[in-house]
Amino acid sequence: MPQESLGSLSSSCMALLEPLFKVKSYQDGEIIHARGERKAGLCVVLEGSVKVGNYGSDGRYFLSKLLKRHESFGEFTVFSQLPRTHTSEAKGETKIGYISPTKLKRALNTEPAIALGLLQSLSTRLHLSLEALDDAKRLPVLVRVAKMIYAINLEEGKIENRHLSQDDIATQLGVSRMVVSTSLKQLTELGLIKKGYRHIQILDLEKFSAWISEQQQTMELLG
Repeated sequence: MPQESLGSLSSSCMALLEPLFKVKSYQDGEIIHARGERKAGLCVVLEGSVKVGNYGSDGRYFLSKLLKRHESFGEFTVFSQLPRTHTSEAKGETKIGYISPTKLKRALNTEPAIALGLLQSLSTRLHLSLEALDDAKRLPVLVRVAKMIYAINLEEGKIENRHLSQDDIATQLGVSRMVVSTSLKQLTELGLIKKGYRHIQILDLEKFSAWISEQQQTMELLG
């Protein structure tokens, strides 16, 4: 079974949404939505994953989130009539379930549980985003890299089974690959991780969690 994220929609919510989906398939690198688009609609990742980020005028790309199976996007285009803030791009062969605003609002009237499911997913992702924003302002890159590795381990289990390149970490944290490389070297020297080809192994999860807690400047919320 493909791994799902902490912000994915529940199985009960997905069961209610599935009959409403218009399924669309995308190839790796294909644009699903571009920043500024006003075409409204709820999208849910059914297979594959979706890179959500933006390209600057200088050509640099910053990844905001990698959406995984059963994660949704585009809610604010439906409920607030706002333009899309990020470009959504398929990573690998990807299938998306699309629901028009009219169809979604009609379903919400007959199935209030859908609204609860969407709210739970959105609140979880908002919680994670606010933590990441605070970390970006407060913590050194070394600790942010460690927290990202820890979070992926919690979400997917045994991070060494997941391909994770230094470029992946750099684009998501908005730093250079060299900075990430230096951070991983420091974590290795501290005896916290072991690096392999495109994967990272946490040597002792309890020790790793304790080290992150020591670096925090606010009350710890790690699970």
